[in-house]
Amino acid sequence: MADPLTEAESLCQKTLQVLEEQKSFPTEKIEVIKKSLQGLLPIIAESKRKVMVRSALGQKLTQEILGNASKLYDVATLPRPEGKAADEIINRLESVGDSVKKLKIYWKSFEYVTT
Repeated sequence: MADPLTEAESLCQKTLQVLEEQKSFPTEKIEVIKKSLQGLLPIIAESKRKVMVRSALGQKLTQEILGNASKLYDVATLPRPEGKAADEIINRLESVGDSVKKLKIYWKSFEYVTT
């Protein structure tokens, strides 16, 4: 089985590609979504290098990120009315962002305690 963070990162990148090809969404919403998603990718990449993500809680958090990234990709690829789809993508993106922030706080707090 592949690393959940690697899979989540790949799903986020695939979602970016889908959004780049999307022509029916309002441009300003797509730009905000893409910028937010691009901001999460470096955090996911950095988190992959942290030892703490291998702990039980770290694995739980990475699974949460993977689940949310999977739902984000699904929402981005399903055909929907353009207004609803953009709003759903934004909601799912917030879920991914919240999960990534939780993981970052987890490994940062662990690093703070050990240094």
